[in-house]
Amino acid sequence: MQKQIHLISILAISLMLVACDSKKIKPNLLDAADIYNAHPEAFAEIVLSRPKPLLEFTRIPARDPMLETTQNTKLIARLRKNFPIEHIDFYPRSRSGRDEIDVVIKRYGQNTEWTVVSVIYLSRPLSPPSEGSNMELFDKCDHRSVDWLEKNKKKGPALVFCQINSEWYAYQKIG
Repeated sequence: MQKQIHLISILAISLMLVACDSKKIKPNLLDAADIYNAHPEAFAEIVLSRPKPLLEFTRIPARDPMLETTQNTKLIARLRKNFPIEHIDFYPRSRSGRDEIDVVIKRYGQNTEWTVVSVIYLSRPLSPPSEGSNMELFDKCDHRSVDWLEKNKKKGPALVFCQINSEWYAYQKIG
C-alpha cells in the first residue's frame, strides 16, 4: 500500500512539473529588444567585460565549472537580477572580421523544433542575408519580424534579426 501511495505521489509531482513547464513564458525577439532597451547599461557592461578583439571562444557561465571565475559569476548574477539570461557566448573574429557576443535570453522547444532568443552584439554591421536563405534582417524591431518568422518557420530552420542600434540586434531562430 505504501509503495502505491509513493508511486501516485511521484506521478502527481511529474504531472505538476509538466503543467508548470508548459506555462513558462516563451519570449520572442521583440521581448529581447525590450530587454535591451530597458537595460542598455547592462549590455555595455557585457561588452566591456572582455578586451577586444576577442581572441578565443568563451562562455559565461563556463561550460566547465572548474573554469568559472569569480568575476564571471558576479557578472551573470548581476545581470540575472534584472532580466532572464541563460548564458553569454563570446565569439572571436570571424571571416567577416567582426567580434560577436550572443546574450542568450531563452532557449525552448520540443522535439527537433528549438527556439533561441538572443540579443547579439556585432562589432561590424550585419550584411543582408543571401538570396534563398531562410534568414531575414529588419532595420528595426517591430511585428514585421515576428510575422516573417511565423510565415517562414515551416521551410526549415528560420532565423530573423532586427536592428536595435548600430551594434546590437535582437535575434530569434526556430528549428
